[in-house]
Amino acid sequence: MPLVNINVWQGMPNDQIDQIHEAVHACLVKAWGIPENGGFYLITERPPSRMRIQRTMWGIDRSAQPPILLQITSSPRSREMKTNFYKLIAAEFARLGLRPEDLFISITPSNPEDWSFGNGIAQLLQSNASDESNRL
Repeated sequence: MPLVNINVWQGMPNDQIDQIHEAVHACLVKAWGIPENGGFYLITERPPSRMRIQRTMWGIDRSAQPPILLQITSSPRSREMKTNFYKLIAAEFARLGLRPEDLFISITPSNPEDWSFGNGIAQLLQSNASDESNRL
């Protein structure tokens, strides 16, 4: 299960934050095959004055509202899995009435030794974790 930081602007309604969280999780389940009952999500509200993201970049014109930033740390994923996730979440944002242009995603790959889920153990290095690590 990846570690997902969802950065939203301060004052965003809680129901909208819940919708974003649910959408991100559903898209990761579909695109990456992570467990439906899993996930590690940190949701941070940031004052708009502390979110200094260029409004126009790479042909994207963002709204005046700060973008929603997803920072995902995960076991390595294929290019196809990543691009499929980008398409799924953009479509889901549009369905929720959010502008896909106002979504910024960064994925950082990690290795099995980079994770400890508790007790000071690198669980993904254990031999029986190899099947599970493919879904993390």
